[in-house]
Amino acid sequence: MNTKPRSLYVIIKALCLFLLINVAFGLIKPPVTEISIYNTFVPGLERMPFGNGNDPYTITVDNTDTMFAAHKISARKAPNEIRVALVGDSSIWGDGLSSHTTLAAQWDQLGSQCGGKQIKVYNLGYPHPSIIKDLIFIDELKARQPDVIIWFVTLNTLMNQDRLNPFLTSNREQTLQMLDTYAIPFAPRKTLAENNAGFYEQTLIGQRSFLARWVKLQALGLVWSATGDDVHHELGYSESMAQSDVSKDISYRGLQPGDDLRDAMLLKALDAGHVVAGKTPLVLVNEPIYIATGLHSDVRYNDLYPRWAYDQYRDVLTAQPRSNSWAYLDMWNTIPSKYFIDASLHIQPAGEKLFAEQLNLTLLSMVCP
Repeated sequence: MNTKPRSLYVIIKALCLFLLINVAFGLIKPPVTEISIYNTFVPGLERMPFGNGNDPYTITVDNTDTMFAAHKISARKAPNEIRVALVGDSSIWGDGLSSHTTLAAQWDQLGSQCGGKQIKVYNLGYPHPSIIKDLIFIDELKARQPDVIIWFVTLNTLMNQDRLNPFLTSNREQTLQMLDTYAIPFAPRKTLAENNAGFYEQTLIGQRSFLARWVKLQALGLVWSATGDDVHHELGYSESMAQSDVSKDISYRGLQPGDDLRDAMLLKALDAGHVVAGKTPLVLVNEPIYIATGLHSDVRYNDLYPRWAYDQYRDVLTAQPRSNSWAYLDMWNTIPSKYFIDASLHIQPAGEKLFAEQLNLTLLSMVCP
């Protein structure tokens, strides 16, 4: 019996079936991004999923629907709960920290109450210093019923970007809508607008990278729920880990002393954030930075910021909340240098605890007089 024709028929039939499924996936666009085992079969994540080098137990996902569906803030809000959402960059996410030693986790562990309700703090940080990314997060938060949004920014957050980061590319439509609605002069907008995904990118094959990460994220939910953490290692800490000596380079992103930083800062995005938040109270916070004391510290505060640039940024940032009557906290020098992991923004667990205690007192005085 000759099985070759039948085998060829089976292969052709399988290929046609795969092609049909592939095209149907692109046409139907099933809501895979909104499907999640988190907050149902396993607890929601303490923070947004983000890969940690070559660690097989972490995964980077940058689709907002998938990210928020996996986060514990998407669980049903308890009647006796006051939700405080922290939005910011990698320092808020907790770079180098376990999920239980981040700012949000240690603040939550203080167990503060207001009017008989429990204050619950949620980590909505994500390792991209982008104010546009923050606007998308604030917009997504509206459906999660936050009572207060704490928005952490620094100079890098507000600076116009020369290149698109993966998060903005993955959330292209939301990004363009935000830029156009609030007339934000984002430099790579044209590139983003031209980067329109065709039908191929919507098919099963075109979505294979995202779908693989989506599957891994769901699978890791079982591991993370068993271990109680989303990162399986934490940096070892000692006092004064950050190098106290800094570069003598006085430039900042090609700018020199005497240049006006406001031309390169997306200040309109600050206005947009307050509009997007709507009736939800929003507190703008200039986050702490490492302040060097060694060689060339008279020129630069740290590896990121020359003194002239950061001082000008603080002047601009302080003036805008004052003229708009925004709630604003300038916390730039509130954490001693010995508590920093590196010579920029990232803080050790003991420093995060100190920061949480400082913020908790301020928050209680603002929302729970």
